[in-house]
Amino acid sequence: MKRAFFIAAFLLPFAVSAQKLLKPSIDPITNATTLSTSVEKLYLHGNYLTAQGEAVTFQLKKFSDKNAEVLVLSPQNLNLGIELSIARDQKTYLKFSDNSTIKLTCATDDPGNSQYSKIDHNAIQTSSASGYYYLAPGDIEKLKTGSLIFLRTETSAGNFDCDIKPKNALILKKAMVLIDR
Repeated sequence: MKRAFFIAAFLLPFAVSAQKLLKPSIDPITNATTLSTSVEKLYLHGNYLTAQGEAVTFQLKKFSDKNAEVLVLSPQNLNLGIELSIARDQKTYLKFSDNSTIKLTCATDDPGNSQYSKIDHNAIQTSSASGYYYLAPGDIEKLKTGSLIFLRTETSAGNFDCDIKPKNALILKKAMVLIDR
């Protein structure tokens, strides 16, 4: 019995994934506070046999000086031969289970980050980019109450489409509630 309890206690941190509100960042000159959540996975699709995959992570930020909330989306790929970048004014579309959509516009330019390396005589190529999207009050309420099912992000390589699993949509919903306190 003690052994089972010890194993369960040891494995619990690996089984439980929760969003964390990071330590606030305070600007020493303006005293503006920035709240951020931890970076969480929103989408992951990989093939172990071909060593190829795609993923999207998200992070939420709340700025006190601008009274704004920002959704940071980072599409990534592995060994697909694609270099990603996201330009200002490119769009992201969020589709919910009730067939409603939110269209967000990227506020920043990100030329992307591509890396090439070799592991055991195999070439490895990774590419990622991040887009910062301001959220309107209606968008915040929809993300807190709706269930996200699909994400499309416009990138330099075309549309990055993702079917969102319900457990990952729930992580985004919980993060929205956490940062909007």
